[in-house]
Amino acid sequence: MTRKKGKPKNKAVRAGTQTAKGKTLHPHNTSLSNQRAIILEALEESPKTTVELRHDYGIMQPASRIFELIVRGHDITSSRVSCFTPDGIKHSAVALYVLRGADHE
Repeated sequence: MTRKKGKPKNKAVRAGTQTAKGKTLHPHNTSLSNQRAIILEALEESPKTTVELRHDYGIMQPASRIFELIVRGHDITSSRVSCFTPDGIKHSAVALYVLRGADHE
Protein backbone atom coordinates (compact mmCIF):
# COMPACT_ATOMS: atom_id res chain seq x y z
CA MET A 1 0.00 0.00 0.00
CA THR A 2 1.36 3.39 -0.93
CA ARG A 3 0.52 6.65 0.69
CA LYS A 4 0.12 9.96 -1.06
CA LYS A 5 2.77 12.43 -0.09
CA GLY A 6 1.93 16.02 0.46
CA LYS A 7 1.70 18.67 3.09
CA PRO A 8 0.48 17.37 6.43
CA LYS A 9 -2.90 18.59 7.66
CA ASN A 10 -1.54 20.36 10.71
CA LYS A 11 -4.64 22.28 11.75
CA ALA A 12 -3.20 23.23 15.11
CA VAL A 13 -0.96 26.10 14.18
CA ARG A 14 0.64 28.01 11.41
CA ALA A 15 4.30 28.90 11.82
CA GLY A 16 4.67 31.51 14.53
CA THR A 17 1.06 31.46 15.78
CA GLN A 18 0.71 33.01 19.21
CA THR A 19 -1.52 31.60 21.90
CA ALA A 20 -3.72 33.71 24.13
CA LYS A 21 -0.96 33.55 26.73
CA GLY A 22 1.60 35.01 24.31
CA LYS A 23 3.48 31.78 23.62
CA THR A 24 4.53 31.10 20.05
CA LEU A 25 3.53 27.69 18.68
CA HIS A 26 5.48 26.08 15.86
CA PRO A 27 3.97 23.16 13.93
CA HIS A 28 7.39 21.60 13.26
CA ASN A 29 8.61 21.90 16.83
CA THR A 30 8.14 18.46 18.40
CA SER A 31 9.20 19.47 21.90
CA LEU A 32 6.92 18.18 24.63
CA SER A 33 6.05 21.69 25.79
CA ASN A 34 5.03 22.73 22.26
CA GLN A 35 2.96 19.55 21.83
CA ARG A 36 1.14 20.27 25.10
CA ALA A 37 0.48 23.86 23.99
CA ILE A 38 -0.88 22.63 20.64
CA ILE A 39 -3.21 20.20 22.42
CA LEU A 40 -4.50 22.92 24.75
CA GLU A 41 -5.21 25.25 21.82
CA ALA A 42 -7.00 22.42 19.98
CA LEU A 43 -9.08 21.44 23.01
CA GLU A 44 -10.05 25.06 23.66
CA GLU A 45 -11.61 25.01 20.18
CA SER A 46 -13.53 21.73 20.64
CA PRO A 47 -13.17 18.16 22.00
CA LYS A 48 -10.68 16.05 20.05
CA THR A 49 -10.07 12.33 19.62
CA THR A 50 -6.76 10.55 19.72
CA VAL A 51 -7.09 10.05 15.96
CA GLU A 52 -7.59 13.79 15.35
CA LEU A 53 -4.66 14.77 17.57
CA ARG A 54 -2.38 12.32 15.74
CA HIS A 55 -3.47 12.91 12.15
CA ASP A 56 -4.54 16.56 12.17
CA TYR A 57 -2.19 18.02 14.78
CA GLY A 58 0.90 15.80 14.54
CA ILE A 59 0.86 14.65 18.18
CA MET A 60 2.16 11.08 18.15
CA GLN A 61 1.45 10.19 21.80
CA PRO A 62 -1.64 12.18 22.74
CA ALA A 63 -2.43 10.13 25.87
CA SER A 64 0.98 10.90 27.38
CA ARG A 65 0.69 14.62 26.64
CA ILE A 66 -2.87 14.69 28.05
CA PHE A 67 -1.65 12.98 31.24
CA GLU A 68 1.09 15.61 31.57
CA LEU A 69 -1.49 18.39 31.16
CA ILE A 70 -3.73 16.84 33.82
CA VAL A 71 -0.78 16.59 36.22
CA ARG A 72 -0.15 20.30 35.54
CA GLY A 73 -3.68 21.09 36.72
CA HIS A 74 -5.75 21.19 33.52
CA ASP A 75 -9.25 19.73 33.87
CA ILE A 76 -9.37 17.29 30.94
CA THR A 77 -11.78 14.37 30.84
CA SER A 78 -11.99 11.50 28.39
CA SER A 79 -14.64 9.12 27.17
CA ARG A 80 -14.53 6.33 24.62
CA VAL A 81 -15.96 6.69 21.12
CA SER A 82 -15.74 4.87 17.79
CA CYS A 83 -14.20 6.70 14.85
CA PHE A 84 -12.51 6.20 11.51
CA THR A 85 -8.92 7.03 10.65
CA PRO A 86 -8.27 9.05 7.49
CA ASP A 87 -7.56 5.79 5.63
CA GLY A 88 -11.05 4.48 6.47
CA ILE A 89 -10.25 2.02 9.26
CA LYS A 90 -12.79 1.95 12.08
CA HIS A 91 -11.45 1.97 15.63
CA SER A 92 -13.56 1.31 18.70
CA ALA A 93 -12.88 2.77 22.13
CA VAL A 94 -10.83 5.75 20.95
CA ALA A 95 -10.36 8.46 23.57
CA LEU A 96 -12.31 11.68 23.12
CA TYR A 97 -10.68 14.43 25.21
CA VAL A 98 -12.66 17.37 26.59
CA LEU A 99 -11.11 20.44 28.22
CA ARG A 100 -13.54 21.31 30.99
CA GLY A 101 -14.40 24.99 31.28
CA ALA A 102 -13.52 25.77 27.64
CA ASP A 103 -15.86 27.97 25.58
CA HIS A 104 -17.26 25.00 23.63
CA GLU A 105 -18.91 23.46 26.72
